[in-house]
Amino acid sequence: MDKYKQYEVNDFLRDESFINWVLNPGAPANQSWTVWMKANPDKREAAQKAIDMIRSLDFKKETVAEEFYVNLKQRIDRTIATAQPAPAKIRSFTGRWIKAAAVVAGLLTGAAVLYYVRKPSYTYISTPYAAIKTAWLPDSTEVVLNANSSVRYSKSRFGGIREVLITGEVFFKVRHIENDGKALPFKVHAENAEIEVLGTEFNVKSINHFTTVMLREGKVRFSIPGAHSETIMQPNDYCYYDAAQGKIITRVAKPGLFTAWMDHKYRFENTTVKEVCETLQAYYGYDFIVRNDSLGKQTFSGTLELKNEQVMLSVLGELFKTKITKEGNQIIIE
Repeated sequence: MDKYKQYEVNDFLRDESFINWVLNPGAPANQSWTVWMKANPDKREAAQKAIDMIRSLDFKKETVAEEFYVNLKQRIDRTIATAQPAPAKIRSFTGRWIKAAAVVAGLLTGAAVLYYVRKPSYTYISTPYAAIKTAWLPDSTEVVLNANSSVRYSKSRFGGIREVLITGEVFFKVRHIENDGKALPFKVHAENAEIEVLGTEFNVKSINHFTTVMLREGKVRFSIPGAHSETIMQPNDYCYYDAAQGKIITRVAKPGLFTAWMDHKYRFENTTVKEVCETLQAYYGYDFIVRNDSLGKQTFSGTLELKNEQVMLSVLGELFKTKITKEGNQIIIE
């Protein structure tokens, strides 16, 4: 499990074995995570944040359908009915063997039932690098996922409590729903942030322990529960939490700058070259290496098309007025 030493919060949230351990820590197959956590205390904080987020959705366990037991019994009855009687000389041995087999079969059946009972009821939507996906949640809320992003929700509870957990960058067009005359809340969990809405359009980006929200329409509550800090956002507000100052920073911005990625492009306005490279790294999955520190601090304004990687790199080189080469999984900016 050496690769897990490099894990941050978002990495834990994407790992199926880690999620299974959080939902069912007592299962024998999940014990390796318990051992690993004790041996790697430096990763405990990041892992605990992921654990809290997974548990916040309160995933339910699926019940085993009655037909599962009926079909199981029918299969066992057919097996017994088709069994041939054993010769007299070895009947005693065969009887013992059948008893032992029955015990083993019982254990295997119990394990199968346990698996069905404990299988978490959730849906996981994700995108690979350099890809964008549009999907709809059970309440008809539209979600658009940027590259290397994910949305997870409990399908068994979504009808009553609309909550999702995201990594990466996701745009939401939340459907307004009322229950007994009251608007049904919709919550988004991202890293240590929580966004609560009633019916709106907004963009959430949660990368490298930094969560930002761009509100296009409606009203949302952006909060950091652990810091007891929150704010009510209005249309065109751009918010993020500044850990150094211990407060949420809000400024007015152009929504198009933060949602252009849905049209397979990035728009930048007075953005440092370093930040541009970080954005492209999250999208393509390559390591962008800027060899010149002074270049990394320069600001850049413009639009980059994402559909054609080679064209994008060529345009980037012209805009930065520098040489750009690709070596394996690295993009070198001289």
